[in-house]
Amino acid sequence: MDIATTQRDGTVAVKVTGDVDLLSRELLARSLADAVGQAESGVEVDMAGVAFLDSSGMSALLSGRRAAEDAGLTFRIIAAGDLVRRVMELTGVWPLLTGQGHE
Repeated sequence: MDIATTQRDGTVAVKVTGDVDLLSRELLARSLADAVGQAESGVEVDMAGVAFLDSSGMSALLSGRRAAEDAGLTFRIIAAGDLVRRVMELTGVWPLLTGQGHE
């Protein structure tokens, strides 16, 4: 898994590529915590390049969202491939993490 972050207008963008699983969960969790710490208004996560997402990766995303919310920031997934979107929809977190309803 690779993670790249950029900042623009108070928002930290986190781009994740590769597999998000038990082996990469800590890296994602740390990266999201760092993004929350650096953001002034919110965190946006691009998961379009993620090929696999398991429950430990989902847990890291939910923890990142909770940390952002506790800091008064927005947190949302702005892009996700079909597999990631399907996993998020099946687990019921798609609307929570994206701000979008089911389509």
